[in-house]
Formats: sequence, structure tokens, C-alpha cells
Amino acid sequence: MDLALPTGQVVVCDPFTGLGPFAPVPFTAAVRPGRYSVTLAVASFDNDGVPTQVAAAARLSVTDAPVTGWELALVDDQEVADLGEREFFGYETDHGDVCFVDASAVSALAEHEDWLIEALAAHAAADFGLPPVKAVGPAGEEIAAFTTGRGRGFYPTWVGRTDNGDVASFVTDFLVLEKPSTTSGGPS
Repeated sequence: MDLALPTGQVVVCDPFTGLGPFAPVPFTAAVRPGRYSVTLAVASFDNDGVPTQVAAAARLSVTDAPVTGWELALVDDQEVADLGEREFFGYETDHGDVCFVDASAVSALAEHEDWLIEALAAHAAADFGLPPVKAVGPAGEEIAAFTTGRGRGFYPTWVGRTDNGDVASFVTDFLVLEKPSTTSGGPS
């Protein structure tokens, strides 16, 4: 699915606790206003004889150019130098629900909670066979929402950059495969 970013200022948060007046601020890395693709990477594994699927990561793709470097997505007043080994800045989700949204849409989309609850339940019930859910606000504001399948957690987002330093993508990592390290250089 694609997502409109009219200001190019990206916010990643829990759509039920992160939208509205107490929403997080956008990342300092911004992109040109436009429409960008959102996809999920799904991990499948055997959980004591029960086939299980969870979202391992979600990507907001800005360009098809190769990513040559990764950095932790930061908001104002955050510095990687303030982190200890294997620490990261991120966002919290109460039930494993996450969204990508343009900063300009955060307040208007806080009113879509009832519809979004049903849509995300259907997303999880389909074992992630559905694309992320798109909600549209009263003035055309959009949100790309999905469930991780992992429940409550605290997760980092990474910025992938091209060889000339442009933003190629944002990847939010649900820590399915390995705990991140601030020295690891981001997702692979």
C-alpha cells in the first residue's frame, strides 16, 4: 500500500496511544512530500508445534536506490552519543499496533480509533496476509497501520540512506531476529 506524506515529516507510533494531542514529534530525517510504499516483513516459525507468524519489520520506502548506510531515527534533542551499548531510542506500543503517519495528520486521525480497531483485528486474523491498513481522515489525512503480532513492546526505527546521503527508507524493527545495537549499523 502507499501512504501520503504531505509534509515529508514522518512519525512512527502506536495509533491508539500515539495520535492526538500527546503524539510524538516527527523524526529529524524528513523526505520530499509525496506518496511512498509501506510493506511488512513477516517472520514465520514453529512455536511448540504451532505455526506462527509475526511482523519482523515494516518499511516505508522512499526510493529504490540502494541503502548504503543505516542510522537510528531520532527526534529533536536525541543524540546517539547519549546511548549506552545496545540501547536505542524508539517508541512504545501497548498492544503491538504501529503506524507510519505524516506529522500533519496526527491530530485529525486520533478520531478513527473504532474503525482502526476492527481493521487491525482483521489484519492480525489474516496472519499478515493483508497489506498494512490505510485509514483516511476527514481532510484526506492518511495513516498506514499494522499489528506486529508481538504485543506490548519498545521498538527502534532506522533510517536507510543512499550513497549521496538521501533518505531511502525508514524501517521500524520489531526485534524478532535479534536485539539491535547502536553500533550494529541498523537492519540488514
